[in-house]
Amino acid sequence: MNRFALIARLAIVGTVLLSLIPLAWIASDYLALAPLVRKTDQPARGYDWVTWREADGLITAAYVFKRDQDDGAGLQEGDLFYRLDYRQYFKLEDLQRAIEGVPPGSIRTYSVLRGPQMEEVQVDVAFTRYPTFLYPLTPALWQFSVWGFVFGAFFHLIGLVIAGPLVRRSRTARFSLLLIVVSSLWIVGNLLRLLMVNVTGPPEAGSPADVVFQGLTFLGVVGWVGFPAMLLHKVLADAERVGGRRLGRLRVVIYLPVAVLGLAALLITVRGGLGPLSLHSLIAPILFYACCYIGAAAAFVLILYVFRPEAAEDFISGWPRAGSAIMLVFSLLFGLSILGVVPIFGAVTDTIVGWLVVCTQLLSIVPVILVSLAALKHGKIDQVLSRALTYLTALGLIFFAFVGGMALVEPYLLEAGISTTVVAGLYVVLLLVIFERLARRLRVYAAQFFATDRQQARQQLSRFQERMRAMMDFDTLARETMETVGEAFQIRSGRLFLRPAGLSGPWIDSAYHPEPPYLTERVMELVWPHLQREGAIWARKAELNESNLPDDLAYLLQERGVDLAVPILGDSAALGLLVLGPKRQRRAVYNLEDLDMLRALSGQLALAVERLNLFERERALVRESAEAQLSALRAQINPHFLFNALNTIVSLIEEYPEEAVEAVEHLAAIFRHTLHTGGRSFVSIQDEFALVSHYLSIEQARFGTRLHIERRLDPELRSSPVPAFAVQTLVENAVKHGLEKRRNGGTLRLHCQPTPDGLAEVIVADTGIGIPALFGQGETAVSDADFFGIGLRNVAARLDKLYGRDDLLRMFSDPERGTTVRLLLPLMAERNHFEPASRSTSTSIGHES
Repeated sequence: MNRFALIARLAIVGTVLLSLIPLAWIASDYLALAPLVRKTDQPARGYDWVTWREADGLITAAYVFKRDQDDGAGLQEGDLFYRLDYRQYFKLEDLQRAIEGVPPGSIRTYSVLRGPQMEEVQVDVAFTRYPTFLYPLTPALWQFSVWGFVFGAFFHLIGLVIAGPLVRRSRTARFSLLLIVVSSLWIVGNLLRLLMVNVTGPPEAGSPADVVFQGLTFLGVVGWVGFPAMLLHKVLADAERVGGRRLGRLRVVIYLPVAVLGLAALLITVRGGLGPLSLHSLIAPILFYACCYIGAAAAFVLILYVFRPEAAEDFISGWPRAGSAIMLVFSLLFGLSILGVVPIFGAVTDTIVGWLVVCTQLLSIVPVILVSLAALKHGKIDQVLSRALTYLTALGLIFFAFVGGMALVEPYLLEAGISTTVVAGLYVVLLLVIFERLARRLRVYAAQFFATDRQQARQQLSRFQERMRAMMDFDTLARETMETVGEAFQIRSGRLFLRPAGLSGPWIDSAYHPEPPYLTERVMELVWPHLQREGAIWARKAELNESNLPDDLAYLLQERGVDLAVPILGDSAALGLLVLGPKRQRRAVYNLEDLDMLRALSGQLALAVERLNLFERERALVRESAEAQLSALRAQINPHFLFNALNTIVSLIEEYPEEAVEAVEHLAAIFRHTLHTGGRSFVSIQDEFALVSHYLSIEQARFGTRLHIERRLDPELRSSPVPAFAVQTLVENAVKHGLEKRRNGGTLRLHCQPTPDGLAEVIVADTGIGIPALFGQGETAVSDADFFGIGLRNVAARLDKLYGRDDLLRMFSDPERGTTVRLLLPLMAERNHFEPASRSTSTSIGHES
């Protein structure tokens, strides 16, 4: 057994025995007085709700608690005591003993001297049970008690709301929630008693209100007795984890005073008394026990800081050393004063004692909050406080608006004979409508008031999600995601793994300020199958952890400084993992609000990955389908040309058989050329001109001397690319639709030359009948027109798809001069990236088709 375990065990036993000292004194007095009490059947302690003060041998009513039945005829402040039930008392102690001996429910007559003339006035006063743990001694003390317990209940309610979502994940959070619930019994029980007295007055003995009042008193005692033991239990559990030694069943011993005090309170409540004992008799033992246990809890925290300072600093971050020292000193002084060792209570009045007791009751909330803060800080603190502030402010404004408004209009309503009830009801409806709008406005102001780091993080993530839609590659998405997350959550390090290609694809990763030991891809491959299958967030802190990751894998992550691992879940599979280290500030931690933001970011990131996956698949499909579509366009041209060529050969066979044979040879050359070019989209201009020569030879045989042909090809452009069959189609259209329809035929001019702006210009000019649709328009860039046939329409479509331009085909037509078609082909720099350009353009084609 190490020193820590030995000190802990001795401290536990010593604390339990020490806390039982006042109970031992009461038990001794009980054994001595019990036989006498059985004979006299002493009733419960009575109370007249008056604070009597003695000065200069006179007993005066210093404070009288207002009751509904007084109507101004009861005792008043400043009354000079004369007699009680016609019996005089000259000392305050004697009068107080007489008042305590009056049975609750009795009515006694006071004789007092009142006014300047000191007239004797007799007043009947109804006695009630003494309100244990309540101190109606002065108006200030009473109002302080009410508002103090209101705020105490408010903080407990916030604690319950924050701790509630954490209990499913963490045993620590469950114990913190139980601690807050037990403490709430005391705070809420006392608050309800205070409100009952304020609203309905002190309950009459034996009435249903008195039964409820006594039940709430017992409930409060249970909470007041229970929470110090649970507080010490919580600190001891933390001490076991930090100190590395288990205290075993010894922790059960700390509940011994709880059992004794709880049993005594239960018997007194049920029987109305336990011999000479009443609930008031338990005040000193309960206060001393609470001081012992709260002081012991503070001492254990200090011991942890002495033996394990680093572990204590990380684990008990909500209860620092300074706070522990202050709590220990306060508990020692107050506990020793109860025993009479330090004469604090003996030197002060009952009113000061009441102030001290009430303050002690309220200050006992502090260690509960501090110990629970280690778990509560992982909850939605900012969100809960913001909403609480919003609704408290709105309800407060409505309350004051209702009270003030009705106070202003009530005199006028009474004068006019209008029912105040109806007006009040309508006024409440109006205020509720206003409340709904006011609450929305206040939520905005509250969010600005609580402009915490998490609010700023939420805004940063929202802006990033807008930018995410414009990201077109995975590397940019991963890099900017980590930069945004790192700055938004102020993390020390982090890493994002994405696997967009599926289960067997490569990882795309991005790191943010990586720190050793590094989370490598090898470790990632070990934990990924489990996290991928489970799809839940893993967290180092149990309050946030949603995953059932095996201990050995969790240890791997902890060893590498991982605080959170957030899977990125797609519709059908997990797409990656976002891994975050601790925050930069030492005491800053992740909480449920952070998890909600990260979960939302994970969903947006999964959508972005799937969007990029679809984009990549679309581009792949476009690349595959582009060539097929271009081949289909060419396939439309080939049958068209073949049909025209065969018609020409048929017309020659009977009249000019030798020329028909030559035409067949030229046709065979044309198809050899087609087979040689295969499925290529482009051929050289020289090859295209050779194809045109074979075609024109066939047409020359048909036209005879009526067809005159001029050809010129610039030698520098022979190897320049041109879309296959593009020039042949233009020549064919010039012959068939221009020259053939003129009786005397005409001239076809075919030239190819460079232009000053770096293009290759192919000119196909005929002296035919022209195109009526173009008459009088000058040269026009044409991409589609009503007069286009199959050939021209396909040439225009191919130019647009291959070059992404619709101004490369230009036409001029005149009824006298014929038609001139200029085909512009990109060269130079565009030629250098010609093949890639065709693939890029093919992407667009595939998308459109």
